[in-house]
Amino acid sequence: MSPEWWTYAVFFLLGVIVSFINSIAGGGSSLSLPIMIFLGLPPTVANGTNRIGIFIGNISSALHLARGGNLDKKVLKQLILPTLLGAVLGMFLIVRLNDELLKLLIALAICMVTVFSNLKPTVLGKPREKPPEKLSPGGFFLFLGTALYGCVLQIGVGFMQIFALSRYTGLDLIRVNALKTALTTIFLSLSTIALAIHGKVQWGLGITMAVGATLGGYLGSKIQQKRGKTFVRRFIGIASIGLALYLIYDVIF
Repeated sequence: MSPEWWTYAVFFLLGVIVSFINSIAGGGSSLSLPIMIFLGLPPTVANGTNRIGIFIGNISSALHLARGGNLDKKVLKQLILPTLLGAVLGMFLIVRLNDELLKLLIALAICMVTVFSNLKPTVLGKPREKPPEKLSPGGFFLFLGTALYGCVLQIGVGFMQIFALSRYTGLDLIRVNALKTALTTIFLSLSTIALAIHGKVQWGLGITMAVGATLGGYLGSKIQQKRGKTFVRRFIGIASIGLALYLIYDVIF
């Protein structure tokens, strides 16, 4: 059965909003996935369809930030290998999830988003002042685990990456966001391929969402470069409050 016409309009707007949020802070999937499930998509199909728009929007944001000179390529090279390994492990796990287990994991992940969205990089002590010369064993497993989680669930991985990258690199939030979008592109591409091969993508809705995501990713990257790191901090704070309120609403109703 084909989706109603208004469903495409909803998915276009979801693409704009989620990609805008993800390009600046993260956590957009905690909004889009529950809405997609509410609209009738099975959780595993929602998880796959959601990634089409996020992937396109993420590329749009990553390219714009890189062209603005905000991408630290030296740090990116350090983190490519653990990100790839985590993504490959995630590919094997993601296709084995059933709808009921995924519903439980989504609920737990939304709770986790609320925690990570409010953590400051200083919670475990002062972050380093500049990026390390080479990848440490702790950094290897940290970013492997982040990619594994992002490949399987995606929900809230942006907040996890901002926290991890801020502590690991000591870079400002705009450069952290540039690294975040570049690394996200790696595990998103692999997870999307795995889900598509196993028939877990509703292509019409996914492409519609991707069109909106292209606009949202561009707007998010452009605004954060124009407004600077103070705007990014404020946006993260607002996004955190919004996600917490959504979680409370979801629990009550």
